[in-house]
Amino acid sequence: MNARLIAFSGFVTAFVGAGIGFIAADLFPCPYTSQMYKDLDQKYAIVGAVAGLVIGSSQEMIRELKQERDAEEDLLRDFNKAIHSSRNKKNY
Repeated sequence: MNARLIAFSGFVTAFVGAGIGFIAADLFPCPYTSQMYKDLDQKYAIVGAVAGLVIGSSQEMIRELKQERDAEEDLLRDFNKAIHSSRNKKNY
């Protein structure tokens, strides 16, 4: 697996998630005024960034694993064809 590509995908989606968090905080203002509800835009951005990092990295890992599995299946299919073709040549 390509760790750099996985990390890059995670960081890009983390930035997108942070942006979505900022936008969500601006679009949906909180009507409450207690200390817990202060700086919600930063909290939403952090949650969005973490969610983006996890989702982006996971998606890229799944894509990388699928490519590896497809390559292994192609190799086994070619090996199987080679075995069958050599058996057919011996029978003639």
